[in-house]
Amino acid sequence: MHNPKLTLDLEVDLLKAENDRLKVAPGPSSGSTPGQVPGSSALSSPRRSLGLAVTHSFSPSLADTDLSPMDGISTCGPKEEVTLRVVVRMPPQHIIKGDLKQQEFFLGCSKVSGKVDWKMLDEAVFQVFKDYISKMDPASTLGLSTESIHGYSISHVKRVLDAEPPEMPPCRRGVNNISVSLKGLKEKCVDSLVFETLIPKPMMQHYISLLLKHRRLVLSGPSGTGKTYLTNRLAEYLVERSGREVTEGIVSTFNMHQQSCKDLQLYLSNLANQIDRETGIGDVPLVILLDDLSEAGSISELVNGALTCKYHKCPYIIGTTNQPVKMTPNHGLHLSFRMLTFSNNVEPANGFLVRYLRRKLVESDSDINANKEELLRVLDWVPKLWYHLHTFLEKHSTSDFLIGPCFFLSCPIGIEDFRTWFIDLWNNSIIPYLQEGAKDGIKVHGQKAAWEDPVEWVRDTLPWPSAQQDQSKLYHLPPPTVGPHSIASPPEDRTVKDSTPSSLDSDPLMAMLLKLQEAANYIESPDRETILDPNLQATL
Repeated sequence: MHNPKLTLDLEVDLLKAENDRLKVAPGPSSGSTPGQVPGSSALSSPRRSLGLAVTHSFSPSLADTDLSPMDGISTCGPKEEVTLRVVVRMPPQHIIKGDLKQQEFFLGCSKVSGKVDWKMLDEAVFQVFKDYISKMDPASTLGLSTESIHGYSISHVKRVLDAEPPEMPPCRRGVNNISVSLKGLKEKCVDSLVFETLIPKPMMQHYISLLLKHRRLVLSGPSGTGKTYLTNRLAEYLVERSGREVTEGIVSTFNMHQQSCKDLQLYLSNLANQIDRETGIGDVPLVILLDDLSEAGSISELVNGALTCKYHKCPYIIGTTNQPVKMTPNHGLHLSFRMLTFSNNVEPANGFLVRYLRRKLVESDSDINANKEELLRVLDWVPKLWYHLHTFLEKHSTSDFLIGPCFFLSCPIGIEDFRTWFIDLWNNSIIPYLQEGAKDGIKVHGQKAAWEDPVEWVRDTLPWPSAQQDQSKLYHLPPPTVGPHSIASPPEDRTVKDSTPSSLDSDPLMAMLLKLQEAANYIESPDRETILDPNLQATL
């Protein structure tokens, strides 16, 4: 949260500076449009920096004067301290319709003396970035360091680290916003993309290499592992790399849950004809995103059959699916899709939640959360909870019911807010989801393992102070039945309720279902499901 007094002081100082600037060098100024990311977004922050908004509002003509960045406000005395507020700023891109992403990331603050020079300022920025990375990525998995910094700007003055420093001194009074830029495509690096997505650098380099070489990629993994978010970022990278003018249709998105394979086939065929005729090439999308593929194994045949134009002229195609996929090997390597499998047990998914929540804690920058250690203990508990639930579902459910880290990204920063959020999430979202998953597991595999109510582990490990009083508020998860009407038991009422007038025992299908469950208990592995009569399987 911003300090209101500091923000007010900054606004006053900036207005004075703008007034002085108009006296020195009047002229039109170029406005900026900071990105707006709603707080409800899974990977978002409501932060907006006034300092960054003003960074681009100063007229370039000011650079022709002898003024230092904030001489219009005042000059720092040698004994004064300057507070630096350091952020990483992502370049504004509006390529994918409806895709709102975070554009500013708060790193931290640093105090320097009033006689700071560019070398001292470089060191201050380096230290803030280094401290941020050590807090956000304590295992050093991402591969980011101070070498990832390309430069930074303070007001209208840009400092590129590999070049000579500006002639004007950086001394300023009050709270100063420093906007850091990370190395990206122009520097033949992926550090900026790694920082934004929290995906380790070697993995990001591998993804891009596969795309550039094969042009076709499918991301497979459980729901909530960030596949769609990654495809959007990869599409932006390809657009920037192409140098093409950004038009409304440069990235085309197909939601395969809403559109049919025939629709896609017709679209690709028309696209191939348009490319072969070499008419309206500017209207041909550079990237096609296929979201929520249900038959990803056959997507290679569909695309190869419809997109018959020359391969190097074909758009990049990136698909996502929640289902395990085995690609057919009967096509030339250059025509096949490459597969990336996202698993909750390995990077990038298994480390993402820790990094995201720690980033969120740093960005909160609030005096309300004075006890950072206590809050950090609470946030570090969330990935442990996720792993506990993931293990539970692996034992008692099927691959369709695994749970990804994005399920917990709405976690608030604040002990009391977290407590209220979690109790509601557990009772109204997690328990119903686990219940459906366990029922699905019984239907498909039978009882694979001894039943353990997941709430017991949660109650024993609740991380916030005075958590004992909240233990009784968390719902139990009773052992699943194959009946359609069982529900989770509240703490005070642990009986299984029936929403129909008759009991489950009177259900004419119950006897058959119990026999099927008994037979399923003898299945040693999922591969032996075929011993059941196909008609009975269809009934289930």
